[in-house]
Amino acid sequence: MHRWTTTLALLLVLTGCAGERTERQEQVPAWQSGTTAGPTAPAPLGRAEAQQRYLRIVQPYNVALEKLEDATKAGKPWRTVRELAAEVATKNAAHAVGLRETSWPVTARAPMAALLAENDVALKHWRRAGRATGPEELMREIRAAAAHSGSREATEVRSALGLPAYRES
Repeated sequence: MHRWTTTLALLLVLTGCAGERTERQEQVPAWQSGTTAGPTAPAPLGRAEAQQRYLRIVQPYNVALEKLEDATKAGKPWRTVRELAAEVATKNAAHAVGLRETSWPVTARAPMAALLAENDVALKHWRRAGRATGPEELMREIRAAAAHSGSREATEVRSALGLPAYRES
């Protein structure tokens, strides 16, 4: 019997019920508490702030793409190109998160959604390119990603934000 009570006492201590009285907190429905139910969406960015945010978000991805293009044109070894493709995949994923987490002006929302849809398709191919086991597979995946570059959609986003067309550096 002593062993059972010791075990029970230990169990009560471990579960936080030994000697402490805790009050049960009941949830009050939002409509009764006078507070709003859930967080409110942030206000859309103004035009100038949206322009700056867009350029800041896409810049690392654009740089990674240009490095990959330069390496491919220069005939760099396929393993080097694969490493650069993996970097493009990383930057692609990061820029998609940044674009999705931003509250864009109303005029940019539809082209942004279209850009992100293309980006999602391209990202799958960039990831595969970054894991390619041979040069043929690498180039196949790079071409597939390029087919979903989102350049037309990005041009529409830039136009909606009042930015000039993209020019490679």
